[in-house]
Amino acid sequence: MTVGYIFWLVLTIIFTIIEFAIPALVTVWFAFAAALTVFVSLITNNMKVEIAFFTFVSLLAILFLRPYAKAILSKNKDNFDAEKIDTAIIVKKIVDTSKEEKIYDVSYKGSIWTALSNELFEVGDTPVISCFKGNKIILKK
Repeated sequence: MTVGYIFWLVLTIIFTIIEFAIPALVTVWFAFAAALTVFVSLITNNMKVEIAFFTFVSLLAILFLRPYAKAILSKNKDNFDAEKIDTAIIVKKIVDTSKEEKIYDVSYKGSIWTALSNELFEVGDTPVISCFKGNKIILKK
């Protein structure tokens, strides 16, 4: 038995770490292929067969599984478009009003969000959502 399985195991770990660091649904398929290749390397001592298997599984996973995974993951994201605009929310805390763009903590969908506005609000006020800017809510009266 060769140490080929150790090589594929290390590759699996490296690809997994890269996917966690830069989530793009690319290296996860290489990690998947490398993990399967660990088992192939236990059966054969031929590195050419292992590389061919790894390449084949990687290509199949990227071509067929990645689009399916992206579709599933994109369905789980909240759509903060038109239906949320003009929704009234409650100002819970004033964070910083010294700048032109004031910062507040607001209660929205059961959690505390950071909100921005050029207008001045007090704790307990109920402004409405103007739009979203990244993960921040833009408020208006």
